[in-house]
Amino acid sequence: MTLELPARLFADRLALGLAIAGAVAIEAMLARHPGGPAGPGLAAGAALLLWQWRRLRDRPRAVVAGAAGVALWFHGSPEPVPATGPGARVLGRSVLLHWRSGRRSGTLWLTPADLPREALRALRVCCVAGRASSAR
Repeated sequence: MTLELPARLFADRLALGLAIAGAVAIEAMLARHPGGPAGPGLAAGAALLLWQWRRLRDRPRAVVAGAAGVALWFHGSPEPVPATGPGARVLGRSVLLHWRSGRRSGTLWLTPADLPREALRALRVCCVAGRASSAR
């Protein structure tokens, strides 16, 4: 089963909102102190947004679930990368996938806000099966 991922995952939208809220909170705090510098909150927010943008560029575009476990397809990748490593977890109704390819690694949090319930349920089953087969 191959699942195309949406352009923006719930975790991506949440990270964007937290970066903006953090920048506003830092600026509001510094505005209350006389003689405090202006702009560190904006600089911190810009750095967080740049980090998030770079993370989004390297995000997988599809999830492949099968008997061998779960793998992720990246743009320009000839084959999928296994994603049931030691950091992969089933968290309630969501799935946290961990992948490692060469020197790059990362995590992908998939929630019911990202995928249909049936697809996420099948992904959870494949993730547990893949972890069980890799533990042997």
